Amino acid sequence: MNWLAHTLLSKTNIEYQLGNVLADPLKGRVWEGASKALTEGMHMHKAIDSFTDQHDILSASKSKLGTDGHLKGVVLDLLYDHFLSQNWAHYCCLGLGEYLERYNRQALKCARNFPVKPKKIIVTMAETNLLGMYQTFGGLIVALERIDQRLSARAHAKETATQYIPVMEKKYQQLKADFDAFFPELVTYFKFHKLGSTNDHYLN
Repeated sequence: MNWLAHTLLSKTNIEYQLGNVLADPLKGRVWEGASKALTEGMHMHKAIDSFTDQHDILSASKSKLGTDGHLKGVVLDLLYDHFLSQNWAHYCCLGLGEYLERYNRQALKCARNFPVKPKKIIVTMAETNLLGMYQTFGGLIVALERIDQRLSARAHAKETATQYIPVMEKKYQQLKADFDAFFPELVTYFKFHKLGSTNDHYLN
């Protein structure tokens, strides 16, 4: 799952949410003095990824994108955030606009006291409203193009994120059906995980 899903599959504590986001770019390593909530959020991120990576529905979604390729997982993460954005009201007690405004505002305030690297990541995300770009398929394409821009010339020659756009368009409804079947299971997993919560969250 990508960052939008990780913020939603969190307790309402903003530091927990930020830990759930920062686990990937910081490779799961917290800094000295990081709060317990942020650390728990990082651990929740790892648990969510483990559950997701081992799930049969995710394997089925990857197979729909083709038999080869190292970027399928990344592409699928972004596509699933797109589906989450499209079906947001079904999963969250706040409207997407209100949720993102609250998250971005709290994130900017909280990140003031972070070390340079995590502060830069969170500030950039909040100031550009990065989590809001997946609402349209066009925004998803822009996100895939940004991934391609970060690839080395050698990696780009072998595979790109945007090469999956035609198959995503062709199998859009099938992939959406996968998401619709999978995400409720992931919500339940979060709610009943020892680091999650059955009542402290923004989920419906």
